[in-house]
Amino acid sequence: SSRRGRPSEKAAFHPLRRTRHGYFDSKIKTGNQALDTILTGSILTCDENHIQWTCMADGTALEFMDAFELCRLIGNTLDNAIESVLRIDEEEKRFIAVNIWRRDGLSFIKISNYCAENPVFENGIPLSTKLNKSEHGYGMQSIKAIIEQYGGHWGINIEDGIFTLSIMFPVPQKASIGAQ
Repeated sequence: SSRRGRPSEKAAFHPLRRTRHGYFDSKIKTGNQALDTILTGSILTCDENHIQWTCMADGTALEFMDAFELCRLIGNTLDNAIESVLRIDEEEKRFIAVNIWRRDGLSFIKISNYCAENPVFENGIPLSTKLNKSEHGYGMQSIKAIIEQYGGHWGINIEDGIFTLSIMFPVPQKASIGAQ
């Protein structure tokens, strides 16, 4: 049978596709344009660096957040995850999983990735592993500040070499009407 006109198996499962003009079309449609934009940028970075990516995100779960703050929060968490998996030599362990959902008046974000070595913590926050500490290391501080600004809680779990950042926000009443 002819395969002409059908995507390759790899393209069928890939979250991005290259058009005949060389541009990428994102299939990320979470219901939140700011989230779609930041996820698409991270997917491109992952694609370029042979990082596997899974994403199940209901962007409406975060509609109560300011778009700029949402981009800072998700952007910093994904930058940290990408930086961590880039230190892993085995490509099969280079993966990032993003899950965002809302349930019972709460919104949840869970981002997991392999980590080559367990991070060192100071005051409950992983220290930066970047070489130039004077220019970097503000990502987790920024993440923490945004979570606190929205009355959220967060936790980090490291098990079997997998680093998981879990964030929970109460959904403001206005944003939770009719949503579960």
